[in-house]
Amino acid sequence: MIDSPNNSGSEEEDKCVPRAAVYKMIKDCTQHIRVSGEAKEFFVQCCNEFIHTLALQANTVCEQQTKRLVHPDHIVTALNNMGFGSYKTKCLNAMETAQEEIAKKRRKLHGKPTSIYTDEELRQKQELLFQQAREEAQQLEEDDWARTQELSKEVLRKKIEATRTDDDNYDD
Repeated sequence: MIDSPNNSGSEEEDKCVPRAAVYKMIKDCTQHIRVSGEAKEFFVQCCNEFIHTLALQANTVCEQQTKRLVHPDHIVTALNNMGFGSYKTKCLNAMETAQEEIAKKRRKLHGKPTSIYTDEELRQKQELLFQQAREEAQQLEEDDWARTQELSKEVLRKKIEATRTDDDNYDD
């Protein structure tokens, strides 16, 4: 691939773990020890190779299960196959944390405020509102029925009175 002014790095660099991120992790893990530049680059290369190998293994697991999309469980199986099963819990925790951060970013981007209630609490509140609406609707229906009954009684009473008045007129 020919480098253009818009493409500052090589295609190979585009497929690498960001050096700054690896350097920061190294610094966080080795606070009391200095790490040479050569060692830092070696860490970056190891990270890249590990991710490449893990991706290939996860792809193989995915294909063996006749799936077309790699899911987290394929990656966990790949870790086990590669002898890194002891990292399963840490990896799942990291995935959960990443998913929570992504969800927060999505909510922030879409301008939707985060709820102070859990999904279960929201469901309970919604059910309570539905129940209140049903009770109000039932009460309105009962009130309408009572009004209809009263109006029917009134109309019937007036008809009876009119009939009595007409009967009284015939007697004369």
